[in-house]
Amino acid sequence: MRKKFFVKNEAGDVLGLPMYLIIVMIVAVAVIAAVIFMIPKGTQTMNAQIVSGATMGEDPGNADEFTFSSSYDVKIKVTTNDERADPISGATVTLVGAGVAGSGTTDANGEATISVTPKLGANINEAHMELTVKAAGFQDFNDDEAVTVMRL
Repeated sequence: MRKKFFVKNEAGDVLGLPMYLIIVMIVAVAVIAAVIFMIPKGTQTMNAQIVSGATMGEDPGNADEFTFSSSYDVKIKVTTNDERADPISGATVTLVGAGVAGSGTTDANGEATISVTPKLGANINEAHMELTVKAAGFQDFNDDEAVTVMRL
């Protein structure tokens, strides 16, 4: 059995080992890039619209921070973004903003209802809730100002 010896220079440094590490790192990066490239992307686009509950308002009577006195149901319809506008079932619908977050899943008709009880901070008269929709095989849908919450 033969022993392997690494070549040393005059300073006693091992030559060759760092080159092997560099080659391994390059191969690893190439493999990771290939795996990321193979992850399927959403090919179709979708559309989401607020059917009811796009605007919420209450009069608290002062400028202090307040939570709305009742919860509001926001009904969302999710469809394909083409001439047929087929409903998309099983999509995850999320509303975030105005001190609250809520989510739901669309039914066979592409509809989801989310109940929220918004909050407004002191001296804030209006806020918006962001709508995000995610579904398998579709690009994510995002609307930054889908629902408006305001003091009346």
